[in-house]
Amino acid sequence: MYRVRWWIAGIVARVVTLILFRGVEVTGSADHDGPRLIVANHFGGLVDAIVVIRALGGLPHIVAKSTLFSSLPLRLLLKLLGVVPVYRQADTSDTSQNTSSFDEVAKALKKGESVLIFPEGTVTDTQELQKVRTGAARMALRAVEIGVTNLEIVPLGITYEDKVSSRARVLVEIGDHITDADITSLPAGEPLTESHRELVEQLTEMIRSRLAAVAPDYGSLVRERTMMLAASIHVRSRMTKAFDEPAMSDLRAVAQQLALATDPGDDTRFAETGAYQLALSASGLEDHQIQPAPRTRDLARIAVRKALIVLVITPLALIGLVSNLIAILLVVAVGAFVKEPVSKGTARVIAGLVAFPLTWVAAALTTDPNYWWLAIALALVGLVFLVIGAAQVIDLFEAMTTWWAVRNHIALLPDLHDMRDEADRELRSILSARLD
Repeated sequence: MYRVRWWIAGIVARVVTLILFRGVEVTGSADHDGPRLIVANHFGGLVDAIVVIRALGGLPHIVAKSTLFSSLPLRLLLKLLGVVPVYRQADTSDTSQNTSSFDEVAKALKKGESVLIFPEGTVTDTQELQKVRTGAARMALRAVEIGVTNLEIVPLGITYEDKVSSRARVLVEIGDHITDADITSLPAGEPLTESHRELVEQLTEMIRSRLAAVAPDYGSLVRERTMMLAASIHVRSRMTKAFDEPAMSDLRAVAQQLALATDPGDDTRFAETGAYQLALSASGLEDHQIQPAPRTRDLARIAVRKALIVLVITPLALIGLVSNLIAILLVVAVGAFVKEPVSKGTARVIAGLVAFPLTWVAAALTTDPNYWWLAIALALVGLVFLVIGAAQVIDLFEAMTTWWAVRNHIALLPDLHDMRDEADRELRSILSARLD
């Protein structure tokens, strides 16, 4: 059952992330061949779990707060998916049931399976790692206690380009694993049990340190956006091909270095960068539109490629649009209704996981009984091609908009490029000071 869930969920997560994001970039290796306790930061609600499943290629056992098990239908579904409840002090005064939950996790690890936990214990919009709770360390020690060998704790950092936009990208960084050798070498020494308070605290700090190395740390959404914007200016300075995007891993690395090198209240460090951004806004342009500047042949190249793709997939994409129109409108409406960034993605996913299957079932019930499977297949495959086709059209529209904007403001480009060079020099200075 675990292997069946693993592969089916991996396929579903790939489809869902294809709909939610413009791209999912994964760096490092989870190496889930063996007992793996995966710890991840929790900035995106339910979307975080979908992203982790996409990065791993399958569904691990997931540790989730016990309040999700309050209703019988949801409880049965979560159990079927291999979700393990954990009882937080914030939700109940009786946490004794965690003993059985920890045992369940340890048994799964002993079978060589993977378990995912968000060790902060809550979801946040602050864009910095919250206090890491002791649950992950206690689960790992409980597994070692019952004889699990070759256990590894895998830190996994999730960075969203923009949690609100459905056209954003996401980066999954897999950090240095904590091996059972690392655990046994902790200064606290024997006994290796979850009741050893000092050992639990030391392992929790090790988990926090490894996770912090791959998780975003900006303090607020505004500061995160500021650092990512500045990082984009710096990284794009080395790019030469129009309409290309810098890798999320490069942006995250530079943005994090800039954040660590500057104080949140010290705006003077970004004076030239701010002046350049102000000039761009006043000109009605964006940095990616002028660096690298697109030429007519660049637009022609991308237009031909995108148009050919759209032409080929249009028939199935239209089937996908007709078959899933109600579900699509419902998901869009839910996304527009929810205002909090941390909840918007979760709301979209829940709405989609309910609306799309119901749409497919309705299509099957209104089709000849002998061909119900064909109706579902066409709706599902058509949805995938619809997402791909829509992405091509949007990319082409953005390319044409960029090309046209540059042509209409060509007289401004020399001054803007000079200001951009000054901004990049400023950013290089900040980064150099950080390295020194």
